[in-house]
Amino acid sequence: MKKIFISVGEISGDNYASELIKLLPDFEWVGITGPKMREAGCKTVENLEDISVVGITEALPKYLKIKKAFKKAVSELDKGVDMLIVVDFPGFNLKLLEEAKKRGIKTVYFIAPQVWAWGKGRIPKIVKNTDILISIWPFEKNIYSDYLGSFRFEYVGHPLLDIVKTETDEKEFKEKLGIEQNKKIFGLLAGSRESEVKTLLPIMLKSTEIMLRKRSDLHFVIPSTPNTQNIVKQLLSDKNLPVSVIIKKDFKNPSYEVMRHSIFSVIASGTATLEASIIGNPFLLVYKVSPITFFIGKMLVSIKYLGLPNIIADREVIKELLQKECNPENIAEYSLRYLEDKQLYEKTKKDLQQVRQKLGEGGALYRTARIIESSI
Repeated sequence: MKKIFISVGEISGDNYASELIKLLPDFEWVGITGPKMREAGCKTVENLEDISVVGITEALPKYLKIKKAFKKAVSELDKGVDMLIVVDFPGFNLKLLEEAKKRGIKTVYFIAPQVWAWGKGRIPKIVKNTDILISIWPFEKNIYSDYLGSFRFEYVGHPLLDIVKTETDEKEFKEKLGIEQNKKIFGLLAGSRESEVKTLLPIMLKSTEIMLRKRSDLHFVIPSTPNTQNIVKQLLSDKNLPVSVIIKKDFKNPSYEVMRHSIFSVIASGTATLEASIIGNPFLLVYKVSPITFFIGKMLVSIKYLGLPNIIADREVIKELLQKECNPENIAEYSLRYLEDKQLYEKTKKDLQQVRQKLGEGGALYRTARIIESSI
C-alpha cells in the first residue's frame, strides 16, 4: 500500500484534507492532522491544534512545539513515504517540502500560499520544491506563468463549494438549542484558534450587551471547537446573556449551521468568511492581533482588503473592522445598521451571491483526488 504524508496547520486545511482521505481510501495516510483527518483514518504525527497560530508574536509561545512537530514530520519522511502533500500553512510546509525534495519524495502543494497577497518572493522556493501545485484560484496560473515548464500546475476550483453544507432548517435548529422561535439568531464566530478566541470573543460579547439595549429579539450562538470550548465556557461564566454554544456533538458542522440560520454574524477573518459568503447571509469581518504583527503584516501585504470575499470581488462587499476599529461599539453599530437597513442588507446578499459565482463549480476535491491517484 502506498503511503502519503499530509501536513496541515489550520482547521480549513483539516476540512479539505479529510475529504481527500475519504476519496482515496486505498492509501496509507499519516501526517500533521486535525480532528476531521483523524476521524477519516489518518495516523497522527502531531495535532495541528498544537501548532496553529495567527500572527508573528502570537507564534512565539508555540515555537518549541512547532519545532518539535517539524522534527517529528521529518523523522516520518525518513521512514519512507511515497508522496508528501502539504496544505497552505507556508511557514511550516515550505520547509517540509524542501526536506522531502532532498529525500527524493514526490511533492504536492494543495492550496498554495497566497503569494498574490503576500508578494511573490516565495514563488521560486515553491516551484523548486513542488512537483505538482494544485490551485483553487483561477488567476493563479498567470502568477506562475514564468515557471510552468519546471513543475506541473493544475487548477481544480474551490473545495468549499463541495464542503459547505447544512443539515437543519431554522425551526429544527432552534428547537435543538432550546431557542424561542420568535427570536432572531445572531452568530458569533471568533475563530478556531485559542489565541483568536481569547482576543476576539470578549470584544464580541461586549458588543452583544450594547445590541441588546436596542434589540431584545436577538439570541446569540457561538460555534466552538474541542480546543476552544473551555475558553468559551470560561468567558461566558460571569455573563447573563442570551447565548448558546454548540460543538460538534450537536451538529456535523456547527459553524455552517450557525451561518445558515443567523440573520447576521460577526466572523473572524479567515476561511470562515468565505464559507459564510457561500452560505450567503450578511456578516461583519473582524480582526485583531498584536500591534507588532499587524505592523509587519501591513509592510508585507500587497492587497487592499483583508477579507477573502472583498479580495475576490475587488471591492468592499463586507465591512472590515481591523485592530482599533475592532471594538464593541463599532461591532454593535454596524451590526444594527445591517439589521435595520433592509436595502443595505439585501444588497449585501446579492453581492455575496456574486462572490460565490466567482468561485466556479463544485468537484474540486474529486479532481484533486484523481490528480493524486494518477501521480503517485
